[in-house]
Order: sequence, then C-alpha cells, then structure tokens
Amino acid sequence: MPNESFPFAIDDFVASLVEALKATGDARAIAALVEGNCRAVLWDSDFDMFGWRLFVALPVQLFYAMSEDERTATEAAIMAVARPFFNFSPLHFLESAVTSPRVEEATANWRDEAIRFIKGEGVTNQGRVRSDNIASKQHRGLLFRSRSEITLFEALTRAKLAVSPLPVFVRIGKAYNRLEPDFIVVYKGLTFVVEVDGDTYHRELPAEADKRLVPLTYEGVEVRRIRASELDTDAAADGAVKDLIEFMARRKESR
Repeated sequence: MPNESFPFAIDDFVASLVEALKATGDARAIAALVEGNCRAVLWDSDFDMFGWRLFVALPVQLFYAMSEDERTATEAAIMAVARPFFNFSPLHFLESAVTSPRVEEATANWRDEAIRFIKGEGVTNQGRVRSDNIASKQHRGLLFRSRSEITLFEALTRAKLAVSPLPVFVRIGKAYNRLEPDFIVVYKGLTFVVEVDGDTYHRELPAEADKRLVPLTYEGVEVRRIRASELDTDAAADGAVKDLIEFMARRKESR
C-alpha cells in the first residue's frame, strides 16, 4: 500500500467533526471524539483513490457504557458529518469510523481496586442512565458530562451545600421512569434540581428536560437552570451559586 498521508491534520479534523456534531446536537458522538484517541489509517487504495478508516479508541468505561446499537449509531453519526469534508480532497474518502475500548496503563493497585469492586465497594449507578449523553469525565471520584458541570460542582461545594451530581432516580407506577438530573441540591429541608443548559454536552431543550424531570416535579421538587455560559470561571460559578442560594432561601421563606 502506498505511503500516502491523511489529507488533514488529525487534531484539526477531529475538532472540525466536533463542531459539525454540535450543529446536529449529538452529544454522545461528541463525547466519543473528545474523550477518544483518534487516528486515521489508510485502509484501501485503487486507481489513485485512497480510502481511510478513522479509529476512535475510547476509555473502557465510556465504551461499555454504550450498547452495541449505540456504538453503531455513534460511528454512523461521525461518518455522516465526516464524509463532506473529503469533498475538498477528491482523491481521498473515509471508508468507516470504528470505535474500540482503549488499553490503558495499569495503575499500581489495580488488583486491589478489582477486589474492592467485587466486594461491592465503590459501586455506583451515578452517571450511567442517559447513554445518549454519557458522563465521560471524572472528578473527585465522580462522573460528569462537561467541564461546566465540574465548575458548578466545585462552586456548590465551596458554598457548603449538600449536592449530588448525576444521581439516578427510579419510579415505578403505570410506567417505569428512570431519570438522571444534573444535580440535586438539598437546602434547609427543601430539594431542588439544578440543570446546566446550553453547552456542547447539554443540547436538550428546556421543555424536553422538563418533561424528563416530571416524576420529580410531581413530587414538589423545583427545577433551577444555570446556563453553561455562566460557568466559564470559578468566580462566575460562585456568582451563579449565590443567585441559586438566594432563590432557594426565598422558596424556604414562602413555605
């Protein structure tokens, strides 16, 4: 096979794919590209045409958080936005996008961690429900979907609030409801849902999120929304949390 170079710098190409996926709102495919190690491999050549495969090696946890159908859908979503870029380079084409789990360097105590898992220590449902928007980031032993969520979490803890990120709720009645709000905050006996809106990983419309959270709002839990643009810095996040506390205090006084 000829020694042909991929027509784009791989980082530039992947960054451009992410921008395209923002337009389609596919947070799962965005997470795969952002968290994965990506490389393009020349897979086929014939009559001076060069076919490439894009391999995306994902963290093990992220790969197995998706079903086989979801991985196939993610690969298809990447291909759908990737193919038009090759119109600029007509001698090259993208044959397929392939996801795989990534072999990580073993930690010194991986055997001890495995034993603790077998005993049930550290097992959690947190961050695993909505596989269309996978929680792919880890911070302080917890899962988050975005840097904005991590910044808000730090601000909430600085304010000494009781907070649970990406908790899993199940309600069984006429229908089986399983949901995962961004945050639950408990303030002086009242419970609030706090949702982050408007960044790469939070493409859901407020109305869609409200419908998803109906099992909690029926129980009197209030929803407060914070835009990702309000969480660009620690100082901005502290300001957003200050506003949140004032809102919760007013609700407490009205009860």
